[in-house]
Amino acid sequence: MKNRTLARLLAIMLAGASFAAIAAGPPDAGPGRHQVRPSMPYHDWHKGQRVPTEYRHHNFMISDWRSHGLRAPPRGYQWLGVNGDYVLVANRNWTISDIVSGHP
Repeated sequence: MKNRTLARLLAIMLAGASFAAIAAGPPDAGPGRHQVRPSMPYHDWHKGQRVPTEYRHHNFMISDWRSHGLRAPPRGYQWLGVNGDYVLVANRNWTISDIVSGHP
């Protein structure tokens, strides 16, 4: 009898701690949340270089090139935006064709 009561009490305490943790939500990340993206400064981009795998994601692809002041990408190419810089890459092998610095 004591073992059952003790087991029930322990289960209630653990459930209460779990509910409290869930109700508290995720830890505070400071003012606002920021998406962490890999960084590669402008001077590290080179024509003919293949774009690293971590940049081959739709988050970096720019479909509204006009609003960024870029020229239309040729057929089979697309613009990527990383850290304010723009890189024109070939769709078939991710090779850099052109680089436009977004920094003054």
